[in-house]
Amino acid sequence: MAIPLFHSLKGKVLAGYLIGFLLMSGVVLINLNNFTDMQSIVLKGEVASELIDTIFEVRRYEKNYFLYSKEEDLRELRHYLSELDRLVKKNQQDIESFAKHEFIITLQKEIGEYEELLGQLEDNKTSYLEDRIRNKGRDITKRAEKMAELKKEKIKKAITSSKNILIASIISLVISGFIASAVFYRMFARPLMLFEQHVKRIAEGEYSFLPALSQDRELISLSKAFNRMLVELELRQSHLTLIQTEKLASLGTLLFGVAHELNNPLNNISTSCQILKEEIETGDPEFKKELLLQIEQEADRARDIVRSILDYSKSGKKETINLNSAVREAIRFIKAEIPSKVELIIDIPEDIAIFADPQQIKQVFLNLIKNSIEAIDEEGQIKISAKSYKTYVEISVSDTGRGIPSQVLSRIFDPFFTTKDGGKGYGLGLFVTHNIIKEHGGTIDVRSSYGQGTTFLIKLPVKEKSYVSKDTHS
Repeated sequence: MAIPLFHSLKGKVLAGYLIGFLLMSGVVLINLNNFTDMQSIVLKGEVASELIDTIFEVRRYEKNYFLYSKEEDLRELRHYLSELDRLVKKNQQDIESFAKHEFIITLQKEIGEYEELLGQLEDNKTSYLEDRIRNKGRDITKRAEKMAELKKEKIKKAITSSKNILIASIISLVISGFIASAVFYRMFARPLMLFEQHVKRIAEGEYSFLPALSQDRELISLSKAFNRMLVELELRQSHLTLIQTEKLASLGTLLFGVAHELNNPLNNISTSCQILKEEIETGDPEFKKELLLQIEQEADRARDIVRSILDYSKSGKKETINLNSAVREAIRFIKAEIPSKVELIIDIPEDIAIFADPQQIKQVFLNLIKNSIEAIDEEGQIKISAKSYKTYVEISVSDTGRGIPSQVLSRIFDPFFTTKDGGKGYGLGLFVTHNIIKEHGGTIDVRSSYGQGTTFLIKLPVKEKSYVSKDTHS
């Protein structure tokens, strides 16, 4: 069954945008129409202004004619009077927008009477007739002044109306904005705030699933995804015990190798001390010096082993390290586990260096060498070699063991995948190795066929200095 559109945040957002668009469009159209009316009033006012200016020209030439009696002034007077009559007839509809129809009729009537009196003036120019023409001109002038007042009042009303409409539009938009904010807060902010509070409770140890935040399908999907994540975290938490067990197994290997390495110099020191005690009174001084020198050398050897362990425990900081030294120190930890019939060959130039975390890189070689040892049934060979290129170092770890079947070759880097029998190991060694190489910006690949051995190819980047001197502790 399809979820209704209003049960979707996307649908609500689209609906909100549509409503906002329609509201804004309505406001724009109203104001546009209002400004269009304003423009029309202004244009019609220009017609009224032209009429008023023409009337004033008529009165000006009327005055000049009565003062100087020039025919030129009379001709100009008749011309502007004719122009005034034409403008009134042509723009009657525009004038009626701010003056009543009776006003226009009266104006036309007064203009006609003025023309008639002016025609009589040519036949009989008397002071009485001049007075009548002047009076009629004043009537027309008053009509013009009245027209100017009407025009001014009309424009003032239009401006006030535009102002009120604009204010009403702004108020309506502000109110709509507040309403939209409240709606969007209810739809988005409040559910997300509840989500944040629930996450904080989980961070504080109150482990519980996230309830439905709302009826919107996006938030329902978020709740389901978050709850799935909690289930995955719970599963991963259960895997941590196995990973910790794998780490303890690696630690056991490390401690076994360290005990084996320390046992030899300590035995030599003990033996030299016993001989020295027996020879302390009568022995040859040169022989005693040789025994003391052996004790000093074996003590330095034990110190170097302990220093290697301390260096191994330091992690998290990448630096330029000598590859040969790193490999040999890793071998020192696992040397006791290498069978006597397994030959270990190291073919790494002394001057090759990589930019890496020393502890993690040693962990990589520990895992790979241990994996090769377990792959060799009786006797065989493990070879570690490296080549340096301009921007990276290629490292090869190969063995002559039983190899890996082709059908499982693509899964060997998966966590908890193992081909060992009897529940040996947890399948995390190669997974950890792959992650370490990846974190260092490198790649690891495997080439193997069942019964023909295995080769791991590692490429690690070279940063800053490509070559460093050999570690003195190796």
